[in-house]
Amino acid sequence: MSLGDERLKSTASDGSRIFMYPAEVKGVFRKYRNITQVILILFFLLAPWLKWNGLQLILLDIPNRTFVIMGFLFKAHDAPLIFLLIAISVFALALLTALYGRVWCGWACPQTVFIDGIYRRIETWVLGNYLEKRRLAKAPWNWFKIKKMSLLWFLYFFVSTNIAHSFVAYFIGADRLVSMSLGAPSENLMAFTLVSSMTLLLMFNFGWFREQFCIVACPYGRFQAALMDKKSISVLYDHVRGEPRKGNLLKALPLGDCVNCNRCVEVCPTGIDIRRGIQMECIGCTACADACDEIMVKVNKPKGLIRYASEFEIETKRKLSNLKRFMRPRVVIYFLTLMALVISFTFILNMREPLVANILRLKGDPYTIIKNENQEEIVVNHITLHVHNQGFDDLKINISNSNPNVKLVVPANISTLSSNKSYDFHLFAQFSKNLTKSTGTNSDDIIINYTVGGEPIELIKKVGLIGPF
Repeated sequence: MSLGDERLKSTASDGSRIFMYPAEVKGVFRKYRNITQVILILFFLLAPWLKWNGLQLILLDIPNRTFVIMGFLFKAHDAPLIFLLIAISVFALALLTALYGRVWCGWACPQTVFIDGIYRRIETWVLGNYLEKRRLAKAPWNWFKIKKMSLLWFLYFFVSTNIAHSFVAYFIGADRLVSMSLGAPSENLMAFTLVSSMTLLLMFNFGWFREQFCIVACPYGRFQAALMDKKSISVLYDHVRGEPRKGNLLKALPLGDCVNCNRCVEVCPTGIDIRRGIQMECIGCTACADACDEIMVKVNKPKGLIRYASEFEIETKRKLSNLKRFMRPRVVIYFLTLMALVISFTFILNMREPLVANILRLKGDPYTIIKNENQEEIVVNHITLHVHNQGFDDLKINISNSNPNVKLVVPANISTLSSNKSYDFHLFAQFSKNLTKSTGTNSDDIIINYTVGGEPIELIKKVGLIGPF
């Protein structure tokens, strides 16, 4: 086989890139991928603008260390839970790959979903089918080509800027983004720069770089081989049934079902030939399966020459049961690890306290001296008690203290704190100078009483008192 036969369709003989214009395809997989892409795109665009339990549906506010996932709010002290969520995602992807190959890449990866579901559709609407796109790409620059390409990239810009705004809303909050958008760019220069940069990056990636990201930059394609084996399901060509294909040199042999039409190559978004077996560049998009089924119907052959199957099933012509496919060492290890992570996450989430409280001191003088109603000098410490309700029920809060020598003044002593809400209580600890005269310090316990499900709970926070000595 020559070097040219081994080359990707997207690569010229000198190693330069050939821009891909894959042929359009229809079929069962295409129909279900269309439905999946619509659902995923709508979810991505709408999720930061929807609210659940009074919070943004998904928020990843890294500077403020605030994360919201489907109504659950996680703060910096919830780092173990955040780590478990990341680990669950990693092992879920590993398990999915071990069972079904690169089904994530072909059906749910943002790179595939946005390019296939939006950008290529715009390209087809503006430039025509794949043959017209190729002719226009080879044509010299003239007014017609300039007009077409200008419209195409204007629409890319329009779509990219909307996607960029939704993407940034995940990290700075939708409400905050709206208020920033209504102001002048100079008032929120960082946010404006971020959205503008993201728009340009999306235009470059989805409009031009495209399949090169999957081939060159994406690390997932490179370690998928370590997660799969011969019993993993993937989009495969049945070489037992298809070979020898039409046009082979051994004319005496009976021909397989493959008519060597190259339709599977024409529709591939990464330019591979699926008939060469599992390849790193294959994203499992099923375009080749739909294209091949269409040809098989025309030549009166059974569908499924390219289909979801495992190498084991194709080579042995034996179909594995779901139980045998699942009971493989790597699959069992991934599954048990995933279940352990899910159980740990659920346990820790259910065990965390509904109320979180932190004592904060204001900047400035550590204490002040005032006169009470008897004209006696007393020391006052201004303390801020920050409380956060991370449960699902409203909490009725009462604050007191344990030291009889300290009078705690709480302007708002009884308050109802709603779920996922925070509040700062300003407390004033008043005591005699004699309390701190030996060392300049003393201590007190701030007692926070609240009720969960009818059960009273007491939370104690120790605070250091500062005064003259």
